[in-house]
Amino acid sequence: MTTSLGGSADGDAPMIEGHIARAFDGALLALHLKIVEMGGLALDQAGEAMRAYEDWNLPAANRVMERERAVNAYDREIDRAQLTLIARRHPVGSDLRIIIAMSKMVGELERVGDEAKKIARVVIDDTGRPAGATARDAVHLGQLAQDLLRMALDAVDRLDFELAARVIPGDRELDVEYAAGLRRLLTRAMENPRGFEVTVKAAFVLKSLERIGDHARNLARHVLSMQAMDTEAQTPEPVPAQTQTPPEPSA
Repeated sequence: MTTSLGGSADGDAPMIEGHIARAFDGALLALHLKIVEMGGLALDQAGEAMRAYEDWNLPAANRVMERERAVNAYDREIDRAQLTLIARRHPVGSDLRIIIAMSKMVGELERVGDEAKKIARVVIDDTGRPAGATARDAVHLGQLAQDLLRMALDAVDRLDFELAARVIPGDRELDVEYAAGLRRLLTRAMENPRGFEVTVKAAFVLKSLERIGDHARNLARHVLSMQAMDTEAQTPEPVPAQTQTPPEPSA
């Protein structure tokens, strides 16, 4: 994922090109780039977990479990960087709220990693491979969730407010697909009660994918909250009306 952060025209501090017309200092820029890196890893984890489930691939599932430590390491590293930035720079107003928004983004990405781990765990536990129709429903929902997460991460990367706004209705569409997939799963379970355990595990996978979509939506909302902060920062203070002193009465 290529970032679209660059330098300002006069060579001053880096700025977010074409989106927020205010300079980020070096520490805040570095924080943003770390979040983008973590997002790329979280997206890879979701994709690898779904490949493991689709192919019932134990090595792929194990890779997801091993890389979960890297996701958590990003979480800790960024948390320390945020605390250091606050302690050294004492940000206030919109600067502080931007750091808080970034902190919330990290939490969403960490939870995406958790959901990927849950999907991989289903393969590792190996209570039974899902039937063709059940696997196809999961793969379809998984593709929707990954596409939505990728869109949200692109919005985070470029701080693209228009793209972020498109993620939210996309999550509603994913919720509709999740509900339909769950209904089909329950219908198949009633037709074949012997596969109850496989059905339960498949329902957990569908729920994890639905939650990944929710985290993508939340990422987009945090980006949009930064747009509101920038608008606030650029709004000039109202000029108080000057009161005129009435002229002295003539003698």
